[in-house]
Amino acid sequence: MSSHRRLLHEYPTGARRRLLLAVVVLALFISAYEGQLAPVLPLLLDDIGMSLQTYGQITAASLLFGAVSGYLGGELVDRFGRVRILVPFMFLSAAACLFMAMSQTVVHFTAARILLAFVEGVAMAGTQPLIRDFTPRMGRAQAFAFWSWGPVGANFFAAAVAVLTLDLFGHSWRSQIFLMAGLACVGATIVALTLRDLSPELRRTIRLSERSTREGAPAPSGNRLRMLLGHRVVWAHVAAMSLLYVLLATMNAYGQAMVAEHFGISVRMASAVVMCFWASNLLASLAFARFSDRLQMRKPFLVYGAVAATLLLGALVLTMSAGAGAPAWLVVVLLTGLGVALGTVFGPWMASFSEYAEESVHPDVQGVAFGLNHFVSRIFILGAVLMAPVVSAAGGWQVWATVTLVTTAAFAVAATRVQGGMRRPRGGGEPVPAPDAADRTGGA
Repeated sequence: MSSHRRLLHEYPTGARRRLLLAVVVLALFISAYEGQLAPVLPLLLDDIGMSLQTYGQITAASLLFGAVSGYLGGELVDRFGRVRILVPFMFLSAAACLFMAMSQTVVHFTAARILLAFVEGVAMAGTQPLIRDFTPRMGRAQAFAFWSWGPVGANFFAAAVAVLTLDLFGHSWRSQIFLMAGLACVGATIVALTLRDLSPELRRTIRLSERSTREGAPAPSGNRLRMLLGHRVVWAHVAAMSLLYVLLATMNAYGQAMVAEHFGISVRMASAVVMCFWASNLLASLAFARFSDRLQMRKPFLVYGAVAATLLLGALVLTMSAGAGAPAWLVVVLLTGLGVALGTVFGPWMASFSEYAEESVHPDVQGVAFGLNHFVSRIFILGAVLMAPVVSAAGGWQVWATVTLVTTAAFAVAATRVQGGMRRPRGGGEPVPAPDAADRTGGA
């Protein structure tokens, strides 16, 4: 295929841009869906004779490989193009799913799990830069908020597919992996037929709206990672989100167990409580991202959202002192409020990070920037996944919740070091173009 066919030499607008963004989110959703084993984990452990402790160790190893591959993928997508890397690695991840479905031993499963984590890390590295490429600043926080729906939606989808199909396939855990592989092949085909990279010249422009741009930058010279590491604001962004992931990883991996064990309620009720947390988080992320785009401000959402999350989490830690005597309605209110507070920060954080990287470093370092964040945040996630059971077993879930309170408060401090002011300037600064209808949707 010629370069003209492989690259977009004119910035897509309107419905075409929104279609491209939808396909990027689809690619992320499929990559996140692959390897979702929680709905069939008991069946898998029984079938190949593996203990839960061994599975946890394999998961930890796969997180390490995924962290490294996420950074390497960031380097690759900046140098060779987002779609050029995304498409083949999506097909490779489908092949890795098939390899996992044929696992008969723990060694085979370990190799398959690590391979899948590695190729997925490379594949997903191109999705965040693509969101930046196809989204002007007038809608960037909203587009990143939709991006965040991919991993969360994959959890719901995996559970729903298992409920609907396990009876049809004799309660075989392998059936779910085969379905993942099939969906991955279909998704990779759609991505290959639909997505195109922006040309390098077009990608290096800083776009305020669909039709308003700033001067493009020349090709970067020197090591991209070194260019990033020289900026303290980059480290502030990475440190802030990595610290927040300690709480998010805890809720994702152990939310139901923590609520059920500490407050003495049923697993079903605990699942409903945690669902309130995630549902409020998803809805709030869209609402506050849209507000952030309208104001063209990011820092206030990070700081105030972090402070609110710290206060609510502190109240939850105090409530945990009552144990099973804590009112159930209070736990629901605090976790729902915590979900809203965390939803305040995610879209604005990603938009702020992307905008600082393109403005103060170079537009061509998006992949490396998000790859660096992926690597560091996965190390924090790994630490949370490994340490939470140990700390809770020794001192109870309230002790570990206190640890997440400290990291969330540290996130609030780090958020104060990102670029921008806390108030919108009056009568000064660079004017922001009025959004047209397509800009306001932000790729929704």
